[in-house]
Amino acid sequence: MKVGEVMFAMTHTVDGRPAVSLKSSAEMAEALRSAFNAAVPGERLDKAHWSTLFLDGDIPDSQFYQLVDASWQWAVAGLPEATRQTLNI
Repeated sequence: MKVGEVMFAMTHTVDGRPAVSLKSSAEMAEALRSAFNAAVPGERLDKAHWSTLFLDGDIPDSQFYQLVDASWQWAVAGLPEATRQTLNI
C-alpha cells in the first residue's frame, strides 16, 4: 500500500503465517517489538523502520487499525508539500 509514491504497508505471508509489514519511526518500531511477541523486524526490509506483524499472534485486532493509520500518517508526513496538496491530504 502506498500514499503518493511512498510505501507504508504490505501484506504477505511469512513461513505460512499471515502478516502485515508496516513502516514507522525507529522508536515506534522498537516499541512495537518490545510490546508484542508477534512484532518482529521486517524481513528483507529496513529493520530500523519496518516491522512485520503476524496477524495470528498476540496483537489485538483493534490495534492493527491504529498501527496501519499511524504508518500512513508517518508516510504522509514525509511527503513533499506539493504531493500532499495534489492528493488533498
